[in-house]
Amino acid sequence: MKPLQYLNQIEKIEVELTKLNASRSLVPFKRQLEVFKIGDTTLLRDQTDPASDYYNRIKGFGPQDLPGLDNMLSYYYNGAPSFDMSPNHMTEEVTRALSERGFLPVEQLVFMFINASDEINTTSAFAIERVTEKSAEEFIRWIGLSKEGMEINDEMIARSKAYFYNPNFINYMLRIDDNPAAMGSLFLNGQEGYIANDYTFSNYRGRGCQLALLRQRLSDAAKLGVKTVYTDVEFGSISHGNMAKVGFKTAFLNTIWTK
Repeated sequence: MKPLQYLNQIEKIEVELTKLNASRSLVPFKRQLEVFKIGDTTLLRDQTDPASDYYNRIKGFGPQDLPGLDNMLSYYYNGAPSFDMSPNHMTEEVTRALSERGFLPVEQLVFMFINASDEINTTSAFAIERVTEKSAEEFIRWIGLSKEGMEINDEMIARSKAYFYNPNFINYMLRIDDNPAAMGSLFLNGQEGYIANDYTFSNYRGRGCQLALLRQRLSDAAKLGVKTVYTDVEFGSISHGNMAKVGFKTAFLNTIWTK
């Protein structure tokens, strides 16, 4: 595909992943994510959590949308959205308009892609398992451990548990000496996949856990008929390096503007 085709496909699957994340979110309330389309621009809004930059975003905004900018912002009357700005839309006129309204570029993410292949060597000394109905609650507890101070109650588990063993959202647990070591997710949408939620517990970093999980997910994706897998990483991070090691290529660099 051409660069803009990758961009369009990634933005579509990333919106679908955001919808799933809202549904399975481990928070004390049920998120109410809404998705609006104004022309080619996508607006995501969650009035239950107006401070969240992730669940309140504007994607695909460009020069052609400048006349409707203030109207779009009016959708977020309880707060301010963030703007996911792709390189093809970040013109001088757009950046000036956002700056005049108090928005600044605060973060950049690298979006990457790879053709899925079941020929990837998944041989590993690690014990990797898929999350099942039986292990879903344990996996949620792992998530709690990864976010120090996060409180997870029975109601949150009951509301979210089934999402973690959904056929379209495959989660993986990697153990070392029967202890939680690393975890990651594979989101499926038709013949496309998305690698997300990579995390290694501090005691086990630097031992190749994430590389093993990456190879396992890419192999599984190919066996399930997935053609292309996407992901996003912080530029220059360990995750960025791991993605490059298994063959991911850069599609585009995304700039996040917040108020």
